[in-house]
Amino acid sequence: MKKYLIMCFMVALLASCSNNNPWEYKVVKVAGMPAEELAEYGALVYGDQTTMLNKMGKEGWELVSTYTETATEFPNFGSPDYVTGIRDNTRTSVVNFVFKRQSDGKNENNAKPKKK
Repeated sequence: MKKYLIMCFMVALLASCSNNNPWEYKVVKVAGMPAEELAEYGALVYGDQTTMLNKMGKEGWELVSTYTETATEFPNFGSPDYVTGIRDNTRTSVVNFVFKRQSDGKNENNAKPKKK
């Protein structure tokens, strides 16, 4: 029985690997906005992304990953409002959403970078 289950698993795995449909990927960048009450070097806020995520889902895109981009924000030493002491000088500036869907092969020519 155990050998039969392993064999069934291997057949299913090979069948899924033989699918030659390529994937296409899309990265949606969402930049943070400073909150009115936060200082220039404070954290950024991000709006509700539900609408964008639902739109991407309706177009057949599947969210597979997210990653952030950080920016270095140096404090203004000339400002009288500067807080002394050690403080973090980086913050998340952009959240990237990575989507994928099965390609129909129609957009392959558009995806290749053009030579200058």
